[in-house]
Formats: sequence, structure tokens, C-alpha cells
Amino acid sequence: MSDFIKKFKSIFIVEENAAPAEQPTTPNTASQPAPAQTGAVSNRFLEILASALEQNNQPGFDYFEFRQSLAGLGQMAMDESTRFKSAFAVAQTMGVNQAKLLESAQQYVQVLQGEQAKFEEAHAQQRAKLIGNREQEAEQLQQDIQEKSRQIEALTQQMEGNRQRIQQLQSEINESTLKIETTKADFEATFHSVIDQLNGDIAKMKQYL
Repeated sequence: MSDFIKKFKSIFIVEENAAPAEQPTTPNTASQPAPAQTGAVSNRFLEILASALEQNNQPGFDYFEFRQSLAGLGQMAMDESTRFKSAFAVAQTMGVNQAKLLESAQQYVQVLQGEQAKFEEAHAQQRAKLIGNREQEAEQLQQDIQEKSRQIEALTQQMEGNRQRIQQLQSEINESTLKIETTKADFEATFHSVIDQLNGDIAKMKQYL
């Protein structure tokens, strides 16, 4: 670790072994998005940011040295206003005025924002690579489940309609069968009544005539 990075950590009052806070574990299913994460200061990213600032560190006394003065004065019993004025007095002895100090601070802000933009781009690419395809597949499967559910519901309704139609048809069949067989039985009874009389008359005519 370079001296600059060590200074960077010390003047921004960051613990050496900073690590992300432990997150509570919660079950995660396809229908439940992952819970939002609470970030914590990371040594890895501190070193990345410090390295970017080191590469863009301006020669002479600027905001970085001003911040060092503030950090040093933090050990002394004085209020914030006095600390800033005291640190600025040191800057003035180095030929730095307020405008130059603010300008250098803004330049460091732009450097950090540039690092943020690079991180966001890398984060988006990594998310698309590791999560995007899975999210798309999960969404497609969810849509497929919904479509299959609609189909099952439609088939269930169709099957219930078919069962009711079968019952109706069976009732009509039974009713029609009864009518047909009753008609047949009536015909057979009438036929035998008449044919028996005819046959009887034929027999008697042969006998008596």
C-alpha cells in the first residue's frame, strides 16, 4: 500500500479493517426480488478511489494537503469553524487562496465522479452478465406458468361443461329409451292381440266350415 493511500485513509478517518456489515439472511425465491443491500466502507474501493486521486494529485498545496491539516487539527480541542480557519491559514502561507482551494477540491470531486461512472458501467455489465439472463428466464417461466394456468382453467371449465352435457345426454337417452321400448311393447301387445284373434278365427273356420 502506497504512502498516499495510507494518508488518504488517515485524513478521511477510515478504519483500516473496514468491512461490509453482515446482512440478515432471508429466503429468496423467483417470485421475491433480492432485498436491498446496505453498503459499508470497503478497503478495496478505498484503495481504488485513493489510487485515482493519487494519479490526479496536483503539485504543491491543494485540497488534499488542506484535508491533512484538518485531520491533524482534529486532535486538538477546537470547534469546526476554528479548525477550518486554522487549516486555511496554513494554506495561505503556501500561497493558496480560497478560490484555488475550492477549485482543487472540485477537481477531486470530478475525479471521484469519473470513478463512480466507470464503476456504474462495470456494475451494469456484470449485472447483465450474471443476473440479466436469469431474470429474463424467470420472467419467461412466470409467463409460461400464467399461460398454463389459464389453459388449465379453460380445460377445467370445458371438462365440467362436458360432464354436465353427458349427464343431460344420459337423461335424454334414458327418457328416449323408455319411450321407444314402451312404444315397442305397446305395438307387440296390440299385434299379438289382433294376430291371435285372426289365427283363432282361421282355426275355427277350418274347423266349422
